[in-house]
Amino acid sequence: MFVKDRLSFARRLAALVLAVVMLCVAVPAAFAEDEMPAVPTTMGGANTTMLPAEDENCLSWLFGSKSSTITMPYLNIKGKGLRRNVTLDLVDCLVGITYTELGSIGSYVSASAAQEAWKAQAVAIHSYLEYHKQYGSSANALIYTPVEDIPATARENIRKAVESVKNEVLTYNGSVIDAVWSASAGYNTQTGTYGTCSSLDAWGTDAPYLQSVVSPYERQYHEKMRRIIGKDYTYVEYNDSRTGEPYQSADTTHKDLGGYVQYNTFVSNGRSYRYINQFVSSRYCFDFGADANGTPCMTYYGYGHGVGMSQCGAVGYAAEEGMSYKNILKHYYTGVSISTASDSGSSGGGLFGWLKKLFS
Repeated sequence: MFVKDRLSFARRLAALVLAVVMLCVAVPAAFAEDEMPAVPTTMGGANTTMLPAEDENCLSWLFGSKSSTITMPYLNIKGKGLRRNVTLDLVDCLVGITYTELGSIGSYVSASAAQEAWKAQAVAIHSYLEYHKQYGSSANALIYTPVEDIPATARENIRKAVESVKNEVLTYNGSVIDAVWSASAGYNTQTGTYGTCSSLDAWGTDAPYLQSVVSPYERQYHEKMRRIIGKDYTYVEYNDSRTGEPYQSADTTHKDLGGYVQYNTFVSNGRSYRYINQFVSSRYCFDFGADANGTPCMTYYGYGHGVGMSQCGAVGYAAEEGMSYKNILKHYYTGVSISTASDSGSSGGGLFGWLKKLFS
């Protein structure tokens, strides 16, 4: 009896699906106008339509799309600025942003090391995009370089790395993480240690996966990759960033592993800084002292907020220790797992994909 019920249900379901297919084919044809519908504007492979298209392909809904795509509420397109509701092929998206972030690092390290660093970067990018997409927030900190604008050799090498990790994201307790990164981490002159900054010290918010960790290859690989980063590893500032007054004294004694002053413990010229991001410079790892002439100054190390993965550190670990992208990611993001992202845009999706999962 149970088998007969299932067969009867399956027949009714098949009839329903067939009816929907016929409607999908017949209705658009019946109401089609003579002129062609407007085509969404695209730039560099990105769908920059201000609003999602209303005429969704009904057959795609049934059978699923043949290619995996990602849609971001906001994304910067190189040369075009910030765009809303950007839809890209997932691999193209990861290739374009990875190139913007790391460039052709094959000039500095072996091909195998470059592959691992690109993979680590791509997984961090994918995780960052998925994290911000779920909140509808802007990913304008990232810039997508259209793939056709990337030199052919670099494009194909990065694509090779991305293809193998395109569906991977970083999770903590089952949820995708805010996988932030920076160009290079700082240097603690008190301990002689290079290392990253915790989110608590940088921003006052404690994320369990964004903790301070050692990162020994910072200066070495920052100087190798200076052309990509565009900044020297050290930077000297003579005036208080908040007041514009010359430095006279500063208390930077409360430091974490990477040499970053904790967010509520820095005092300059007798005034307390509550948050480190009040500084003009984005180099948050610093020391107070004097230059060769005895003039008080603040010396910054590294480049960027220093939280999460260090790009220079990741390249260094891959080149110097042969570290895999998985180990790189698990080093910089404490306690994370590498998981498979839901691939709603891939073949096997749609209604039939859902029904297959339902009955399997």
